[in-house]
Amino acid sequence: MTATLARQEYDLEVHRAYLRAMRAVVRREAAPAVDVRGELERELAEVERAIAALPDDPATRPMLALTRSLGLDADTVVLVWAAVALAANPPMRVHALELDERASFGMTLTLFCRMVELPADRARALGLAFVGAHPLVRAGLVLVGHGDRVTSAWTLAPARELVTHLAGAPRVDPDCVRLTAIPDVLHDAAQVAALTAIAEPIATAAAAAVFVEGPALTGRRTAIALASKRPALAVEVARAPTAAALAVMLRALRRETLLVGAIPVVVGVDELAVGEGGKDERALVIAQFVDDSDGPVVLVSARPGLDLGIRAPTVRVTWPVPDVETRARLWGTHGADVEAARTLAIRFPLGAGAIRRAVDSARLLHVGKAALDLSELMAGVRHNIAEKLGTLADRVAVKQGWADLVLADDVLAQVRGLAARVRHAHVVYEQWGYRSKMPRGVGVAALFSGPPGTGKTMVAGLIAAELELDLYQVDLSKVVSKWVGETEKQLAMIFDAAEAGHALLLFDEADALFGQRTTDVKGANDRYANLEVNFLLQRIERFGGVVILTTNLDTAIDKALKRRLAAHIVFPHPDDEERAQLWQRLLATDGAPLGDDLDYDALSQLYPKMSGANIRNAALAAAFLAAADGRGTIDQETVVAAGRGEYLSMGQVLATNRR
Repeated sequence: MTATLARQEYDLEVHRAYLRAMRAVVRREAAPAVDVRGELERELAEVERAIAALPDDPATRPMLALTRSLGLDADTVVLVWAAVALAANPPMRVHALELDERASFGMTLTLFCRMVELPADRARALGLAFVGAHPLVRAGLVLVGHGDRVTSAWTLAPARELVTHLAGAPRVDPDCVRLTAIPDVLHDAAQVAALTAIAEPIATAAAAAVFVEGPALTGRRTAIALASKRPALAVEVARAPTAAALAVMLRALRRETLLVGAIPVVVGVDELAVGEGGKDERALVIAQFVDDSDGPVVLVSARPGLDLGIRAPTVRVTWPVPDVETRARLWGTHGADVEAARTLAIRFPLGAGAIRRAVDSARLLHVGKAALDLSELMAGVRHNIAEKLGTLADRVAVKQGWADLVLADDVLAQVRGLAARVRHAHVVYEQWGYRSKMPRGVGVAALFSGPPGTGKTMVAGLIAAELELDLYQVDLSKVVSKWVGETEKQLAMIFDAAEAGHALLLFDEADALFGQRTTDVKGANDRYANLEVNFLLQRIERFGGVVILTTNLDTAIDKALKRRLAAHIVFPHPDDEERAQLWQRLLATDGAPLGDDLDYDALSQLYPKMSGANIRNAALAAAFLAAADGRGTIDQETVVAAGRGEYLSMGQVLATNRR
């Protein structure tokens, strides 16, 4: 659109409305001055000739484009310009108030008819149109004030977005985001086919719900922008916590897409709880929005087959994760060397847009650096993943090393085998073709069970560090909700973000979420608890990342989950020799002044019920005791005293006073 021509038309039309209002006031005077009336008529005729001379091109005249898209008649167009003039041209209010006392609240049909001396039959037709569902009102371009029971006294105020749009200076509603089509973006064969499947229903311009379903951060929005031959504007469901807030956003989306001729896109419909028992009112708002639309609406979801109750014809397109070769080429286009691009492609199942954001984040972290290395690019990915996980999971810094771990040889071998399975997954599944043998996901889920303090959480951290993964511990207090469907929604967000960033998810005390389902359903609580477990089982089965569950009571874990596990590692209570090693390793640091009389075997025998966590607590307490007493060393007596305090806190009683 040519801004200069649009502004020229705007100025002419607003001035014409002003002149018409002034003329109507003059005509009402008892003895109007002849020269004033004549001057008004000459100036009005001049303005109308200038308007008639404007090119008949909707690309350069926004009102002409709007008239054709909505099928507006000539009287309605003049009415809209009069309403815009009253709203945006302060001098016009003075004359409008002479014609209608309600002019301070906006244009009325009574005021308009007096301004243009509209014939009775056309006035009746215009009034009838605005009593019904006028397209300008439905689109939110004209706001109706129903302060009076008489229709002709209703106020008609233009949305400010309409005013700025007609003036050639469009103001896009902040809730609406324009989707960007990345030029020359790379796609694999499956994605090219999906692009065609998205483009075809959009091109028909027929009313339809077009679902684009696929994992987050894989390029779904970029694909929609590429598939559409016209602009695409989107709103995020996550930004509207209530149905009322979402309704406001969708009204803005309808208005904005109509003004710029864009495709409406609703992102994140998987945020809605619409399963059994789910009564998320936002789903009803979206369904109504789609059903009321005259053209296609694109709905973006990470959950396939979501039913929102839409009556319009529905098309579902699966958007696949780009293959490893395509991801490597995408990283390469942003400057990553061949080796780094390959590593990043294997590690992170991201699309073009997510890769670009990761690179942008990395550059912000290293301003001025010409080339980014692998670790810097991985940091860029991590920053974006942390944003997606929000407050639902906490990143855990891993400070221990394998040298700090004391486990039986057979248990340690299982742990090493689990890490190897993750490290070589790409070779087995991709290069050797075993992905085709897997029914769903190719992720790794493991259960660590055993008494408290036996190293389950520590081992999860060590595995994450060895595999160069971020460890995120899920905060169950923030995930589990009393509201139906809310827990599943929160968990879906966690799994989606972790899968895209290839983070390791840790569910401590997993029996709180993955408990046995009951066949004796006695009420809604039992039914919804079973639904949550069902959802978790399905989501873990589809998960492409690494998830570790820990529990102190493995018998409480649902049996169906155990069948889906890549490994179940039991962490037993340490024996005498292992406890002695734990005492030795946990007391020793580079600067700790350990006494020569320390007897680790005796400590192991003295406190047989202690686990690794208890021994760590006792070792730290011994260090503080030695420092507080001013001792030069941490001797056997001090450690025994600290151990006694820890043992008593465990609810244990010493049989003897041996030292």
